Amino acid sequence: MGTLESRIKELIQFYVKTNYEAYLSQHKLQYIDDNKIRDVVKQLYTERREHLKVFVKQSLKQMLQDDYPGDLVVLNILINVFEDDEYCINRLELEIRDYQKSITNQ
Repeated sequence: MGTLESRIKELIQFYVKTNYEAYLSQHKLQYIDDNKIRDVVKQLYTERREHLKVFVKQSLKQMLQDDYPGDLVVLNILINVFEDDEYCINRLELEIRDYQKSITNQ
């Protein structure tokens, strides 16, 4: 089951990065100011949380095809991932801060 969980983590990271880049493009920014990252993350997390679950489930179905473990298994993992909203927001905030540091220090 570890590989399924790691695939879910990779899909979530991809989703966050894609939405981060869309936010930058939409607002014509090169990066999000440090003092605004948390607010942006909270807003995006709240607005996109349910869509993220659907994205992960559909992506896994496409990736795994006949090896897809079923919606119930995937949804149970997602429930565990999303059970603590504050933790998720903190984690996403840290990932965006780290990502911005990596692209601005090049």
